[in-house]
Amino acid sequence: MSLFRGLVCIAVITPFSVACASQPANTISPASASTTDTIASATNAVANANDFPVSASSHRYRFSWDGNLSGDATRSLSCQQQVCSLHTAASVPGIGSLDERSQFAWKAGKVQFESYQRQLQLLFFPQTVRILRGSDGQVATTDRKGKVRQYPDQANLIDSLSLEAQLRSDLLLTGKAQTQYALADIKGVTVITLTELPAETLAVAEQTIPVRVFQRRNAEGSRITTLWLDPKQQFLPLQITHQDGAETYRMTWLGNNSAAR
Repeated sequence: MSLFRGLVCIAVITPFSVACASQPANTISPASASTTDTIASATNAVANANDFPVSASSHRYRFSWDGNLSGDATRSLSCQQQVCSLHTAASVPGIGSLDERSQFAWKAGKVQFESYQRQLQLLFFPQTVRILRGSDGQVATTDRKGKVRQYPDQANLIDSLSLEAQLRSDLLLTGKAQTQYALADIKGVTVITLTELPAETLAVAEQTIPVRVFQRRNAEGSRITTLWLDPKQQFLPLQITHQDGAETYRMTWLGNNSAAR
């Protein structure tokens, strides 16, 4: 059971230019060209403002559980216009694997949770958890035992992975983080509180990096997650720890993979 809980918590344009050897007879006046460029720039700015502000990427991590068991993990962010996916794949050799994915839309400066799925393979026992936002005003969930539940949707609802996406986008756009989140959980909505801790310097991937540190916890204080975020990498998590009672699970950044598409 402890290992199961540990695995469950494991959870970037080529410019186009045309050069002319001679100026054509039907030319555009400098003033007109300037106006055209301004309009194009404004249009691109609007389009960029509608895109999720965190660049697509893929990163490697080392996963460890209480310093005893360890494995590798990859976390990837990919987007197509305003629809994004945040994906974690982790494995502990000979023990199990985890595949965790959040899909969300980016609208009006907010992450709009759509779906969350976690697939755990522990030895020979596969387990799947799903949380789906429906069009009927309900959130449908399926727990690892196959039990299906429903509860009323909320406008600001978010899942455990896309919460991280919202935090990073808030810091990029405003420099500030929200203090509370409504988290879509298996049995219902859970209120998560977020606090910023004193800044630190983290030694990771053979580098020494200044980071901002945030800690989130549930209302009971029984589950605490701490994130060390790198401002120079769009607040990428360089380290994540999750404390559940006496047990601690950790993901530590190892470096970049090739840019996600």
